[in-house]
Amino acid sequence: MDVRETGAALCRLAVALLPVLGGMAPAQAVNKCIDADNRVTYTDGPCSGGSRGTRVETPPPLSREMQMEALSRSDSLVREARALEARQAQEAAERRRLEEERRQTELLRQRQAEREEADRQARMATLPLYTTPIYPVYPRYRPPVVTPAPAKPAAPALARPYPFR
Repeated sequence: MDVRETGAALCRLAVALLPVLGGMAPAQAVNKCIDADNRVTYTDGPCSGGSRGTRVETPPPLSREMQMEALSRSDSLVREARALEARQAQEAAERRRLEEERRQTELLRQRQAEREEADRQARMATLPLYTTPIYPVYPRYRPPVVTPAPAKPAAPALARPYPFR
């Protein structure tokens, strides 16, 4: 819980208890005194010499029923504030847990990538630098070998020539 949430909770509690505490004291006369330096002070007695004063009206005291109602309202406000603070604390804890889980996952991925890179580097170190010649060696020109076609056998004579005269 950060400072703002704590301050807000205390402020709500003070506002909730103010009507209860104010109602318990009897109504008193309050004087607002402003001195020559324009500093303001409130007092239940008369203003000191050299300062001008005005009377501040205070509300009448609360009845017993109103005090009980204010007390019950303040109790419910305090319960609501505590429930809200508990829920906010739970949500903050859940956010921290999720963030930590995300960080752990990212760290595992990073370590896995580092391991894979180290394995690749190790494999590359065992392979020769050049597996083929840097400059290609072209084969020398050799004329194609020509094999003579087999001789055709003579075709058998189909008919003998007939002597015509």
